[in-house]
Amino acid sequence: MYFIKKIALFILLAGAMQSVFGQVSPEIQLGARGVMSFNTDITGSQKATSVNDFSDTGILLGFRQKLYNRFRGQLVIGMQFPDADSDLGQVFFHQTFLLVEDQKNVLKMGRSRVRSSLIEFPTLRDDDALPFTDVLNPFSSGENTEDNQYGNVVEVAHVFAQRYWLRFHGEHFTKTPIPPATSETDFSLNGVGVTFEYRVPATQIWNRPFIRQLGIGFNNFLTDRQGYSNRFDKTLKNILVSGVFNIKPDPIYFLDARFQVVYNLGFDEIKSLSDYSDLTRARSAAHFFSLRFLYRKLERPTLQLALSGGFKVFPDLTKKARQRQAIFNAFYRLGENFDVALQIQHSLFSGDLKTLYGKSETRFQIGLIYSIDQRWNKQFDDRNSLLNLEHGYIP
Repeated sequence: MYFIKKIALFILLAGAMQSVFGQVSPEIQLGARGVMSFNTDITGSQKATSVNDFSDTGILLGFRQKLYNRFRGQLVIGMQFPDADSDLGQVFFHQTFLLVEDQKNVLKMGRSRVRSSLIEFPTLRDDDALPFTDVLNPFSSGENTEDNQYGNVVEVAHVFAQRYWLRFHGEHFTKTPIPPATSETDFSLNGVGVTFEYRVPATQIWNRPFIRQLGIGFNNFLTDRQGYSNRFDKTLKNILVSGVFNIKPDPIYFLDARFQVVYNLGFDEIKSLSDYSDLTRARSAAHFFSLRFLYRKLERPTLQLALSGGFKVFPDLTKKARQRQAIFNAFYRLGENFDVALQIQHSLFSGDLKTLYGKSETRFQIGLIYSIDQRWNKQFDDRNSLLNLEHGYIP
């Protein structure tokens, strides 16, 4: 009888332990986005090329776990198809990180989006206006747009009053091997910086205040500038300023405006542009703006129209160089998270940029976008939705 009681007690304890462990089982997340477009490019020589483009299509898998204190943890693994002309292979792992956070503190370590940009603009792909919207990677050859957007990161963030975000980050930007080297084995930090942003909390966005977001950031690249021994002099410094404003906060006919300025302090010795390295190290100022209209029909976003444009100047060059770009696009929602898109881009180059890229380029794109955001064993809010890591479309 005593032995039977022991067995019964053991079964009860096992059941209780199973119940306890069931409460801390992970939330499983699945995020996927398909971006397919037919692109036609027309260069200044009136030469036209067409391609079926599925770059930036990717899938994300995430796990979120309640920890034994007030924190929660997250693991994300994601891959996407890079640009067709890149040398990154067929599949590129752009997200692989662990994150620990509570209501006011965030620690992120792994591979993810670097802090090369402060806000997102309404373009078909996040690299459509890359020279204006992102700080350019001075260690890259410029062949891969992903070199400017993804890297190994360690980031610490603190949130004040649920609205003010202070972030400190250290990053390893991808280095293009210099011949005759065939691989890069140095993964030390080559970028550090800090950002401070005001953001309206997600729970208050429906109020649509005039100022939705303001931010300033400092990105510093730890380069091997020749002829200088002082670390400060060898550091390539960039300053970013951005803002998002609700111009007409109407629930049906909504209008907002966005801007970002990227000021690259550059190196004084760069007086001409002969390659991509000079382009990233020359003093420059990039300005980009957008005006977005959103029509919500029956509380559902239906149509989005956006007009964006920017210009970039290099004031220290012997031969003045300027880059300009205009983008118009329209997104129409065919069904839940399924959009059709039309986009037209036009770029103009002058000075040394004309030698590197030609006089002009025009691109016409027709595309389809399908997004999936699925969760199992749901336990948390949407602050860390997997699709928040990706470029957005109709919100």
